Amino acid sequence: MDRTTDYLERLFIEELNSEGEIIISGNSFFRHEILYTLDPEAYKDVFEFWKTERKQRNLNEANRILDITSDNRNRFIRLKELFKEKKIIPFIGAGMSMSTGLPSWSEFLRSVQQETRTDRFYFEDLLSQGEFEEAAQYLDDCSPSHLQEQLDNIFGRKYLFNEINGVICLLPKFFNNTPIITTNYDNILSTVYQKCDYPFSDELNGLYLEDLYNKLLDKQNFLLKIHGTFDKPQNRILTKNDYDKHYNDQTSKLKNCVESLFSSSLLFIGCSLTIDRLIKALAEIVQEKGSENLPRHYAFLFSDPKKDVNRINKKEELAKSNIFPIWYDGDHDESIEALLELLNDGEQ
Repeated sequence: MDRTTDYLERLFIEELNSEGEIIISGNSFFRHEILYTLDPEAYKDVFEFWKTERKQRNLNEANRILDITSDNRNRFIRLKELFKEKKIIPFIGAGMSMSTGLPSWSEFLRSVQQETRTDRFYFEDLLSQGEFEEAAQYLDDCSPSHLQEQLDNIFGRKYLFNEINGVICLLPKFFNNTPIITTNYDNILSTVYQKCDYPFSDELNGLYLEDLYNKLLDKQNFLLKIHGTFDKPQNRILTKNDYDKHYNDQTSKLKNCVESLFSSSLLFIGCSLTIDRLIKALAEIVQEKGSENLPRHYAFLFSDPKKDVNRINKKEELAKSNIFPIWYDGDHDESIEALLELLNDGEQ
């Protein structure tokens, strides 16, 4: 059984009950409870019809998205060919955890800064320039114990499946028995895949991993936390000192790990893809080996082509890392679900 249905049923019940409770002789009843109690088969039929309609809406929306730029559709067709050949590995970013209530990196750093003696204006200037690792370093220099406690409190929470929201709950439907790569610290991916009967065979820390290349080629269903885990400073990459240590050292295991990412094509999902150390490291590999000699990576990225004057510049910068975006202009989770549905099944 496809356990992602559990999440879809949650949405179905919410929609079914959206018109309010039914009052009978002063007693309140939820609509889904009445339908299920009176006729379980009818409930099942209505749910199946709802899923079919939802899928068709997703396919329609995905096809609309593919027409918002001149290169979206052809790029998606190529992505789908690779997906069918099982040559795509998902790379999951913080955007996929935000529907569950977890903050973006800038939001997290701001919440930490508010309870420190640091200079807020200097800190905000760092964030406005996209210097997140410098901002994290500033906080760590001032109050390392406070930063670590907040990492523990925010990213150490153990979420139950029914507390997790968004398209991340559906990932096992589209990507099962395949490696998953993430920069996220939280346990949401592990919980989702465990609940959906595709538990990871292993959870690996990119800071200490050897021989990633062959692991990726074997398509083992492991979870790779490429920037480590939140629990101890030595186990993670967060501050400028951390990035310098692991990205500048030519002998570091992370350096080999990043090079191994070109063993397959990646699909970045829920990633903002600012030009950070990882993207720069990929660009260095492309410059050294030649873009034509390496697999192309893809990304689902938000942009309103009618208003986003920086879109072409960003596309050109990402191309230096062999990353080619498929742009969407709607809601994050709804758009990504639609594109994944079309990638998995629909005719484009």
